Amino acid sequence: MKKYLMINSESLGQGDWELGRTLMKMFLGKIVEEEQRPIGISLLNSGVKLACAGSPVLDELKTLEAAGVNISSCITCLKFYDLIDKVEVGIQGSMSLYVQQAFDADDAFVIG
Repeated sequence: MKKYLMINSESLGQGDWELGRTLMKMFLGKIVEEEQRPIGISLLNSGVKLACAGSPVLDELKTLEAAGVNISSCITCLKFYDLIDKVEVGIQGSMSLYVQQAFDADDAFVIG
């Protein structure tokens, strides 16, 4: 079963921001450990910061990409946060790509 994730924040859940960042690292770390992985992970809004220099989850995202997971960061969001030249994993993506990936998957989930 093909799964697709859209991550729309650099932290997981609402409340304490540092706790949310810790939870996001744990979440992506658990995905790395799983045999079954999503076909794609799209990063939107502040989630694009996860793919950029200084991110606490770069290792996890690079490991997932090396395992065949398509990682993409919203180009509109990268421009908004002035991060175009700071991306260290994945490609720059657009809404057209995200819609296509969601339709190609059996299940799509929004995380953040």
